[in-house]
Amino acid sequence: MQSQLKILFVDDHVGLRDGMTQMLKNKDSSFDFVCASDYESALETLKENRGIKIVILDLNLDGRSGLELIPELKKLSPDIAILIYTMFNDVIHVENSLLNGVQGYITKDATIDELASAITTVANGNSYFNKAATELMQSLLAKHGREHDIKNDLSYLFDNYKSLSKKEREVFILLSQDMHVADIAKRLGKSEKTVINQRTEVYSKLDIKDRHDLLEKAKLLGLIV
Repeated sequence: MQSQLKILFVDDHVGLRDGMTQMLKNKDSSFDFVCASDYESALETLKENRGIKIVILDLNLDGRSGLELIPELKKLSPDIAILIYTMFNDVIHVENSLLNGVQGYITKDATIDELASAITTVANGNSYFNKAATELMQSLLAKHGREHDIKNDLSYLFDNYKSLSKKEREVFILLSQDMHVADIAKRLGKSEKTVINQRTEVYSKLDIKDRHDLLEKAKLLGLIV
């Protein structure tokens, strides 16, 4: 009897996720999926299913970066493999994923056969980066010897982002969506003074200089396109 490969599929587009898991099962009957839609449910699902070997992870989870989830997944299961499955096809997202130690990166325009192959490759202890991701990595490495500095800068930014409180992250995300303080206060049910104080903390912790800098750093973190 073929042994089962337990996989956690994390994607907030439920229809797409459920359709993909069914097609993947049809391709390979050894695939055994459990699913989650967001940050919290992914962690709970992993806690309840200790046999999970691979996480297929979207990079955008209801406005939060899927990369935030990786350290928490690793705490629960240090040997778990991470396969990014995303619509994002750019140097920043590939680079950020590499910095977080993923085993694979595949874009959502890939065929079902390629995704199945990527899962099997990662399950066997190897890495899988599809053609688009590989070309982006090669272009990154071709940047006049700056790749070490780029990695250090991105790693520093991501570490600082993780230092934000949950409420500060909410404010940061809404600021990156071009919302004004008054609108954010109304959305979150806070006073404008509280939002201003939290904005000050965000600017300080992320070393944000101005509005343009805020948007650039939100893009680097994968919070906006």
